[in-house]
Amino acid sequence: MKWLRKDSYGIPIILAVGLHLSIVVAGLLVIDFGDEEQKKPKRPPIVNATVIDISQTIIGKREAEEKAAKQRAAALAEQKKKEAEQQKRKEAQRKALEEKEKQLARAKQQAQEKAEAEKKAAEQKREAERQRLAKEAERKRAAEEAEKKRLAEQQAKEKQRKEELARKVEAERQAEEERKRQEEAARMAEERKKAEEAAALAAAEEAKRQAAEAQMVQSISGLINDRLSKAWNRPPSARNGMKTTLKMSFLPTGEVLDVSIISSSGDALFDRNTVNAARKIKVEELSEIDPYLFNKNFRNITVIFNPQDLRN
Repeated sequence: MKWLRKDSYGIPIILAVGLHLSIVVAGLLVIDFGDEEQKKPKRPPIVNATVIDISQTIIGKREAEEKAAKQRAAALAEQKKKEAEQQKRKEAQRKALEEKEKQLARAKQQAQEKAEAEKKAAEQKREAERQRLAKEAERKRAAEEAEKKRLAEQQAKEKQRKEELARKVEAERQAEEERKRQEEAARMAEERKKAEEAAALAAAEEAKRQAAEAQMVQSISGLINDRLSKAWNRPPSARNGMKTTLKMSFLPTGEVLDVSIISSSGDALFDRNTVNAARKIKVEELSEIDPYLFNKNFRNITVIFNPQDLRN
């Protein structure tokens, strides 16, 4: 029966109606039906009805629990739906990004192929021009040789007596040219040797200077780290793995000009103590180094503060 379901008010209504009927029947039974003079009627008793709070009954509590369970299930379903939609959006964004990267790769490949094609065409053009110039030079040379031969044949008789003298003069000229060529070659070789020796010496000096500079930078960096560690107050919350990356600016006197946090450790007290320690230190050794090296290596530095003796 529908009115007896656990999610209805049938049973409480039945109980209330039964209570009222019991009171009415009890009133009828006490009425006197004898022949004696009817007594004055008594005042009817006042029925005290009790209002039943359905929410405090077992059924009401069960209904409240079921309603709460349905609400929790609905909230969980809504949360899962939102998470599914968020995952779907992320997947769509990932696919869009992959497609964009593929398009960029294709465009880059096409640009490279175009550049290679243009380079190849330019090389082919230069090679064709070179061959044309070579052929032109060969043609001119052949024409000149032919003209010389023709003139030589015409003047052979006149030159016959002068040939010996010409050969001697030519031999002397060639010998002089060879001597000058050898002297020039020796001079160039000497200059190359001197240049190579100077370059080697300069390279050695530069390597020595760089090694000294690197040693100096390492030494002062060690001083900065050591003084920062000594000035630092360890907070109770410090744990292994915490590190703070700072940007520090120094004056040529070795005093700290400014300190800022580049990367936090995740612990505000750890970061604050690190910044305070950095502001306290002074590196007087910086006043003794070359201004160029100071500006290059220590005007602005990055320090990763990562103590290794913290608790797990």
